[in-house]
Amino acid sequence: MSENLQFSANIAIIGGATAGAEAASRLREAGAFCVVFEQNDRPYGKVEDGLPMWHHALRNKEYRTIDEKLDQPGISFLPSTGIGRDITFHELLEDWGFDLILLANGAWRDRALPVSGADTYINRGLVYQNPFIYWFNHYREAGYDGPTYEVQDGAIVVGGGLASIDVAKILQIETTLKALRERGIEEDVVELETKGIPATLTKHDLTWEDLGLEGCTIYYRRRIEDMPLADPPPNATAEKIAKIESVRVRMLEKARSKLLFKVEPLWSPIGLLTEGDKLAGL
Repeated sequence: MSENLQFSANIAIIGGATAGAEAASRLREAGAFCVVFEQNDRPYGKVEDGLPMWHHALRNKEYRTIDEKLDQPGISFLPSTGIGRDITFHELLEDWGFDLILLANGAWRDRALPVSGADTYINRGLVYQNPFIYWFNHYREAGYDGPTYEVQDGAIVVGGGLASIDVAKILQIETTLKALRERGIEEDVVELETKGIPATLTKHDLTWEDLGLEGCTIYYRRRIEDMPLADPPPNATAEKIAKIESVRVRMLEKARSKLLFKVEPLWSPIGLLTEGDKLAGL
């Protein structure tokens, strides 16, 4: 948006998290009046439910940023209002009198597994990240009635990047906690992620081998150096790109050494392995 853009308009912004808050703040600076519609009770979107619980520092920082952008004169926030569920686009334009509707609904939908017929097995062996992270963050709460998953050892994680690493961490944490509970040992989720599995097991005179777990594996279609864990600046030199690639390798190795998941680069799924009505492998 041009820094010099000035106009008077009433704008409905659909989505109240990072994108919606930023759009509302900039449009307000340009002279518009904005109403931000959010389908959930709070305006935090994937910042709240797309990050595992141990990202509390990053989450709180983003909460403050979103709150500051929405808490301005000329910006109204309307929670628990889903477009198509509680109100229609036609009503926004004709009944509410908005001049424009801006869609800022974010990355709410997972990218489909690129294998024909895969989505037939959703929740029957195939689980996507968004509902899985939501379950992990909330299933311990009293009265939780969302999706339920049984984490199994030896799971496959398809894709590379920070999100895939978070999923692999959850799988490792859940299976490790279960194995420890079977031995009468209770550990805290966040503390286990922070200290790592080897250090936690050492405290109890145990090793990873003692647990008898296989662990999960990340399969990534490119090289480890290509994982989107750190980005080079625009017009980066070959030397800078090589340095960024080295950083990516170190970031992955740090996470892998703490949580003990495996990584297989240069692999991409081409077909489904099924047992009855369930997905059993790729």
